[in-house]
Amino acid sequence: MRYGIIKTKLTFIKINMKKFYTMICLLISSAAFAQPLLIEDFNYTAGDAITAHGWVSHSGGTTNPILVTTPGLTFTGYVGSGIGLAAGLNNTGQDLNRTYTVPTTGSVYVSFLVNAPVNTNPGSYFFHFRDEAANTAFRARTFITPLTGKMSIGFSFNASTPDVTSTTLLNFGETYLFVVKYTIVDGIENDIASLYVFKAGDNFTTEPATPTIGPLTATRTTPGDLTTPLASDISPMEIALRQYDANQRITVDGFRVKTKWDLGKDDGSSGMIEMSKTQFNVYPNPVTNGLLNISFTGNTIKQIEIFDMIGKKMLSEVTLENTIDVSDLETGLYIIKVKEDNQVSTKKFSIR
Repeated sequence: MRYGIIKTKLTFIKINMKKFYTMICLLISSAAFAQPLLIEDFNYTAGDAITAHGWVSHSGGTTNPILVTTPGLTFTGYVGSGIGLAAGLNNTGQDLNRTYTVPTTGSVYVSFLVNAPVNTNPGSYFFHFRDEAANTAFRARTFITPLTGKMSIGFSFNASTPDVTSTTLLNFGETYLFVVKYTIVDGIENDIASLYVFKAGDNFTTEPATPTIGPLTATRTTPGDLTTPLASDISPMEIALRQYDANQRITVDGFRVKTKWDLGKDDGSSGMIEMSKTQFNVYPNPVTNGLLNISFTGNTIKQIEIFDMIGKKMLSEVTLENTIDVSDLETGLYIIKVKEDNQVSTKKFSIR
């Protein structure tokens, strides 16, 4: 009888060590999945200047500041849909940028939602990449221009007017998903920019073989003058929002900056199995006493990670417990990610 008990205990330890080993392997393999370089859902108070939340003016000073607007934008299937509020590019004046840690090779993808509720006459570029050290060398300039009551989407590598405009016209008042890609290529004057635009119902789970516009490369600093140099490459270290005209009305939301095409999740775990929503819940939400409870259907070893809303990892631990001490975290909104065996899921929670 005693032998049976000992054998049972050894079997239990062996099974749990196997689970622990599996978890460690998962942690190592998942390290290759890059977290977003930047998340911006404008989850602030309506009417706030977004310069109070990490955005910096590079033109226009404080004239007609870009404000948080309500409601936020939604787009079925997109990771940044329906979170927080939005920002309005509704005037002329202040132009802003937001910095992130830029890779030195490969591609940078910025995805975001766009809704222009009224005619944006006369229309110009409202988004671009910016390099702090390159002054006005804006790259991947993205345009909305009115044309016969519709929206014409334009794009340029570096020019202040579109290099190419899309042949398909879009509707004012509808929300679209934009993805701007900047590829860093070895050498000089040879980087590449591309634009992808999706309407509701389009399949955007994988990167299309052909962009909506592009790929585009550098153009002459003085168009048509072959003696002038090509526009230089930049380090795409900032995304930038531009206000052009008092009649401009463009709402943007749900920004994600990543190093790969990953529009459905923020944890880079597209290849892993997602838990059923009934297997994982957190409470109380919001947390007011410093302790976050996590409910599961089982009681196995779990990897728990908590991120702030710009993707910075704030907490990480491997545990059997179902309560996490978050008392060291500041008031705000967070994302909790739980990995259990070969499954992963995320939820949002707040601390007050």
